[in-house]
Amino acid sequence: MDAMEPDPTHALPLPDLVEARLAADTKLSVAAKALVREALGGSEGAESPAGTAAGPVYLGKVTVTGFRGVGSQARLNLRPKPGVTLVVGRNGSGKSSFAEAIETLFTGTNAHCAGGHPSHAVRWRNLHHGETTAVEAKLAVEGDPSPSTLTRTWTGDAFTDSRAVLKRPGQGVVPLEQSGWEQAMRAHRPFLSYADLGNMINGKPAEMYDNVAAILGLDHLNAAARRLAAVKKELEDVQKAEKEKKPLLHAALENAGHDDRALRALMAMDEKGGPDYAVLDALISGVPTADEGRLREARLEADAQGPDLDRIGAAVDTLRRAMADAEDLKGSAAADAHSRAGLLQAALRHSDRHADETACPVCGTEQVLDREWSRRAEAEVAALLQEAEAVRKAEAGVRDGMRALHDLVHVPREFPAALTGPWREWGECRRITEPAELAERALRAAVTLADACDVVARAAGAELAALDERWREVVGLLAEWTTLHREVVAAKPRKTAANAAHTWIKNLTTEIRDLRLNAFAGHTQRIWEKLRQQSSVDLKPVGLHGTERATVRKLILDVTVDDTKAPALGVMSQGELHSLALSLFLPRAATADSPFGFVVIDDPVQSMDPAKVDGLAQVLDELGRDRQVVVFTHDTRLPHAFRSQGLPVTVLKVERGERSRVKVTDDTDPVREAVSDAMALAKTGDCPEAALRNVLPSLCREALAQAFVEVAWVSRRRAGEPAEEIQEAVDRTDRLLGLAALALFPEAASDDADGLTLASVTDDEVRARLGALYGQESVALIRQCQRGAHPSGLPLTDRVGFVRRIEALTEKIRKPGVTK
Repeated sequence: MDAMEPDPTHALPLPDLVEARLAADTKLSVAAKALVREALGGSEGAESPAGTAAGPVYLGKVTVTGFRGVGSQARLNLRPKPGVTLVVGRNGSGKSSFAEAIETLFTGTNAHCAGGHPSHAVRWRNLHHGETTAVEAKLAVEGDPSPSTLTRTWTGDAFTDSRAVLKRPGQGVVPLEQSGWEQAMRAHRPFLSYADLGNMINGKPAEMYDNVAAILGLDHLNAAARRLAAVKKELEDVQKAEKEKKPLLHAALENAGHDDRALRALMAMDEKGGPDYAVLDALISGVPTADEGRLREARLEADAQGPDLDRIGAAVDTLRRAMADAEDLKGSAAADAHSRAGLLQAALRHSDRHADETACPVCGTEQVLDREWSRRAEAEVAALLQEAEAVRKAEAGVRDGMRALHDLVHVPREFPAALTGPWREWGECRRITEPAELAERALRAAVTLADACDVVARAAGAELAALDERWREVVGLLAEWTTLHREVVAAKPRKTAANAAHTWIKNLTTEIRDLRLNAFAGHTQRIWEKLRQQSSVDLKPVGLHGTERATVRKLILDVTVDDTKAPALGVMSQGELHSLALSLFLPRAATADSPFGFVVIDDPVQSMDPAKVDGLAQVLDELGRDRQVVVFTHDTRLPHAFRSQGLPVTVLKVERGERSRVKVTDDTDPVREAVSDAMALAKTGDCPEAALRNVLPSLCREALAQAFVEVAWVSRRRAGEPAEEIQEAVDRTDRLLGLAALALFPEAASDDADGLTLASVTDDEVRARLGALYGQESVALIRQCQRGAHPSGLPLTDRVGFVRRIEALTEKIRKPGVTK
């Protein structure tokens, strides 16, 4: 293909492009191509999960409960379609809580709540509504018949104790992790907080690199490259291990002396055609391992230990004393009493079984086993048993002594073969039931076993000291090296293919990265041109130094200041740096392959001068033509910049009341708001007269002032006056007629330049133009509003009618200007 001719495969989706390149490459081996396909098939994000939304996703109604500055349930009603929505509110109103809630809903985290400061850990749950914390959003997915619902709830005390589920029409409820957005969220993250805005250009060089690299959409290729690099490393590690083990094995074999086995192993390793595995395997398998054979038996013998003779001797002595006590009682009165009690107990049992028989079963004497006999016999048995107690105790002592000695007789599960006889003899003692025999044999067997264990253990210890442990260690090294060498030989073709595949995928990634980076840099340049308003800083093309896996990687941001090259971060003001950060972020969020049709930006206006705010409004307006742009700000200049340039915008106002009750209203038009406040006061029946005389005219004056300011911005911007000069003129003017002059005399300059200036326009000239444009009643209404600032105020008989006339005048003033 000609170098100047564009490659048609660049227009293909990334998976198709890779496959087309693979099919066309005639130099890459079949094995290498298979590895490339294998690595791509296993890459993260290679395939989207079933049910992933194909069309862009837009935000609808957002409901927040108990999160950050929002207490009881609050709703943010967004239009799920392209366009710009500004959510305004003073600091502490809860607007940023909505922004953080939306980000957390999709990602499970945000820069504020997941910050490093310890206090952040307790600030994510609202103090006034801590029993329930939840965020929910209705989502419009292009192609779906009805909205989806994404819900995140918290069940624990930690910020990370949350769970998000997505409910899509016809697809049921699934965890957010199965939505298929995880990869896209990394590449096209549609959220930019104020903290993120700073990190875009103030973060570590590697982080700045990653922020831009992510948007190039090459995660699929990068993941494949990582997998191929892992395959290469695994194969290289085996080869490295084999090379490291070989000299160690050689040294060990040489140190084995004149052992014939070591010499055979050295010769088998260094065969010209490669190691003789048959010889090596025979040497390895012919020697017992540490867990088999004589070595194991010798170690078992060395650990042999017989019974505790002290305990055995004490138990035998105890048994013999009990036997002696029992022997002493034989033939005594106690023993006789014990025997007689036994006979009488047997006779009583016979009498109980044969109650009708009174004859003696022994001698046959009649009428002797009657009731009287039973009574006497029972009394005699009790007396005899008491007398025989000593015998019972002696017999119990013998039984206890035998049991204690039996308990000491136990045989280990495993013992050396040389001790089989002594251990068997000792174990047989548990079966002896005659006390005297038990005492004699147990003591004899214990002494014999203890002596035998001592003799065997000493002999085994000497044998172990003499055994050749060196050969066993050599065999272990030999077996390990042989296994590694086999793996190296088997992996050689795969290693060659892996090297080629890795090089191929890296080259393709670099090529596509450069193409996409050029497109990204071009978009960044176009945005910067709008945001740089009246800045002498020109942005050079954005570049990436290093690679994803490199230790050193950074984003190259160079600029020229009055045609002099300089590093961006060293010469740009804070407002310029924030503008630069937006220039880097917006292309990332607005790429065509992002599934998110929305962008959420929190507080982007800080540190920007009026000209850059105008440029920001233009950038957001352009982005809002095919994206839903939601911007949270406390700076009223941004809504003003939209209106003053005639750009379409929806403005929502966030207000926070007691106990974190947050309310969102639709219209924050400053003119209508002032008129609305004035009308509410006019309709208040029990309002103090002083408030009606002074406050009501002041509210009406504020409505007129805001109307004149809007018209001044529109007319003077159209005349080409710089935004900062208009803002300075507005800030310097505190008189209502002065603001009217700004609006009605756009041809009058606000400085001391030659020609007509605002300073030379008299109040009479202003009133004349007011009368000419809006009728003489406008002059009277303005004069009445001015009287409200005096201590006497303005007495009104028709308060509602007065406010309505003021409202009509503001509409006349604004008619040729800006509409919401």
